[in-house]
Amino acid sequence: MSKPIIELRDYSYRYSSDEELVLQDISLTIDEGDFIGVVGCNRAGKSTLCKSIVGILPFVFGGDWNGEIVIDGQSLNETKGKGTTDVVGIVFQDAESQFTQQTVEDEIAFAMCNFGYDRALMRERVRFAAEACGLMGMLDRSPYHLSGGQQQRLAVASILALQPRVIILDESTSQLDPLGRDEIFRLVGELHRMGRTVIMVDHNIEKIASTVDKVMVLHQGRLVAYGEPHTVFANKELLEDHFVRLPQVADAALSLPHRLAPGAGTPITLDEAVSAFAPLKKGGA
Repeated sequence: MSKPIIELRDYSYRYSSDEELVLQDISLTIDEGDFIGVVGCNRAGKSTLCKSIVGILPFVFGGDWNGEIVIDGQSLNETKGKGTTDVVGIVFQDAESQFTQQTVEDEIAFAMCNFGYDRALMRERVRFAAEACGLMGMLDRSPYHLSGGQQQRLAVASILALQPRVIILDESTSQLDPLGRDEIFRLVGELHRMGRTVIMVDHNIEKIASTVDKVMVLHQGRLVAYGEPHTVFANKELLEDHFVRLPQVADAALSLPHRLAPGAGTPITLDEAVSAFAPLKKGGA
């Protein structure tokens, strides 16, 4: 039976400088081992949600909030956000701005140094994270001399070295070329297969649809959909009402339902579309 690792209970948040709520009455549960894709248009509240889950908001940068976030059974209202790094790690959009060290090896070890880890354990964790993220041959290189995809892998490795059970990626592929983007999605998929819970904010609907277990749709601070990708991406009216694009193959299938193979559901990946549209290839009507 799945165990909840993150719970939001009627959570609302407002920045100190804003009059309106950025998140409004969010209630949801993320189970351990889930792979969650978070989508929504600009100012939907995606980054605010991520920062709230790790306790940066409101316990570091302030603001007003109501409700509760529970991480692995502990309410952040009671812990004041402390201890979340043992459970949740976050990778932000601009990896390079997070670097402080001269080598990849030192960057991976930096957070562990701050937490006072034993040196032997640090070496073990650095090797584990570097191997998982494909960085073993780059440990003596400068983080600033890496490609965009390599820098994002380093940012993930720096979090992974702490071995959190949940990894959040907040638009970590937005500044990458297609090869770098695919590199990060492959890495994150492998981390999920290793047992990590993953929350990934990304605008690439096709990659989200083909990768995640559940999709979360935010709009103007409200949770408007949360469920299995085939269910969420089959609801064209809801998504269009909230300015979220469907996967191209899903949009085509919903526009041409009479041309699909008998019994075919709404495809959300290219492989599913090949089977769903098989009658067209055979010349069927």
